[in-house]
Amino acid sequence: MRPADAQRLLGALAGVDAPVGFAVFDEQHRYLAINAALAERSGKGIADHLGRTPAEVLPPELATHTDEMIERVLRTGESVETDEPAVSGRTDTYHLHSSWYLVDEGRGREVAMFVVDDTSHQRAISSLRRSRARNARLLEVSDVLSRAVTVREVADGVAEIGRRNVQAYRTAVTLLGGHGRPYALTTGVADGEGVAVWPHDSVTPTAEVLRSGWPMFLGTRERARAAVPSTPTTPPDPAFGQFLDRTDERAWAVLPLSGEDGCVGAVRFSFADEQEFDSDFCRFLRAVAQQCSLAFARARLFERERTAAVSLSQGLMPSRLPTVSGVELAARSRSDAGEEHSVGGDWYDAFVMPDGELAVVVGDVMGHGVTAASGMGQMRAALRALALTDPDPAAVLGGLDRLVERDDGVEMVTVVYAVVDPARGSVRVGDAGHLPLIRLPELGAVELIDAGAGTTPIGVTEPRGTQSVRLWPGDVLIAFTDGLIETRTRSLEEGFAQLLRCLEDLRGVPLDELLDAVVARMRVEGSSDDLTVLALRWAGL
Repeated sequence: MRPADAQRLLGALAGVDAPVGFAVFDEQHRYLAINAALAERSGKGIADHLGRTPAEVLPPELATHTDEMIERVLRTGESVETDEPAVSGRTDTYHLHSSWYLVDEGRGREVAMFVVDDTSHQRAISSLRRSRARNARLLEVSDVLSRAVTVREVADGVAEIGRRNVQAYRTAVTLLGGHGRPYALTTGVADGEGVAVWPHDSVTPTAEVLRSGWPMFLGTRERARAAVPSTPTTPPDPAFGQFLDRTDERAWAVLPLSGEDGCVGAVRFSFADEQEFDSDFCRFLRAVAQQCSLAFARARLFERERTAAVSLSQGLMPSRLPTVSGVELAARSRSDAGEEHSVGGDWYDAFVMPDGELAVVVGDVMGHGVTAASGMGQMRAALRALALTDPDPAAVLGGLDRLVERDDGVEMVTVVYAVVDPARGSVRVGDAGHLPLIRLPELGAVELIDAGAGTTPIGVTEPRGTQSVRLWPGDVLIAFTDGLIETRTRSLEEGFAQLLRCLEDLRGVPLDELLDAVVARMRVEGSSDDLTVLALRWAGL
């Protein structure tokens, strides 16, 4: 920014209550000007700042930071961008980003400071990070189970999940065999000893879970004793009480394994210490049990048929994108599919509704191999059918949840789905555990559209919502999978930052050229994940 431009801007904003905070300091670090938006951050008025130094009006940590920035700009003459420090003792949580410029027109040097609120962006990234961590743990579970074919292999996979992902001391699986009789698969090992088998001829929490189909979270031995039903005429079963007296286990999570005909078994995670089963841990364990249920169902089907009845679906991506007046569409999809196990589950689609609205979707079936590719085709077909019934994103994503609950072929999938009105530029968006959309306007900052980054994937059911977004002429809306930004050598945050910088550089470029450039710049050699990106530009009326 030239000094003359900065001075004119400050003069224009001096009397305006702008959403952007700004201030001007002299060489002695005294306030020459400040607007209300920034003055309110220190709990004082504009007049309380003028002629005073930061140390006289700001909290100590913020005053020190402000003095350091002023001195740095005066010393070097360079512009600086930085994040403002949090103020200790404040109960509100916000993130501010500041820019500092030297203004020198001969009458003395001044430093101009501009501050914007970056809270919504930071909160979206934080929420997304938590969701991605949970999804990564579930993806590990899915990956372990995807390699198991037989029931025995699945049981061994469940034991591995108990050790690595659940941090269980021991793991055991009980399945219902012919005529509903339970049989145990003792899978976990601790200190070279086999799993302590619960007595199957007595009433235990496992028996209750098999009967009711509801999970039990027993954080102490006392909770376990109380979980066994008894009446005045039917006292507690002594066999289970004796087991509790002699076992070195201290807590248990017993979860049902569900199938088409209801409860088909139970998985028991035992812990060496008493446990606080908080809501997040219980939610994770339920999701793990759901993945195990699907894996056992697949394995039983395989053993009955003696062959893997799965083949790779071909031609699932749209052969061409629809032509819609006022909307430009483009998509790119890349995969390192040199071997079967590297075939991923990325997919995209775009289609026109009967009323003329345009539906666009990008999803990622978690896992690799034939199962992921088959699930990709199922999700694409199911989403189209649901959208034609009720195109509202909340209704479509809720319908996919119900489908996955009843389908052994798909374990989990993240989806971002949007319905665009080409006439008005309005967009309805729903997200199920997927990355946020990005809006690239002709002018202004690139924006993350967080329509549910903290939500769970399809297959881990929760209430779904719809968010409305307004496009302006020339706006570009971009949806993509995590292979575009996240690799083994690049974190999620680094990838987001690189992608946003890339889009800033490509503003105004034709859509096909934009996507080609994005893929070329973001692609990392040797990446094992596939990559999909779909973009639309709204021309306006």
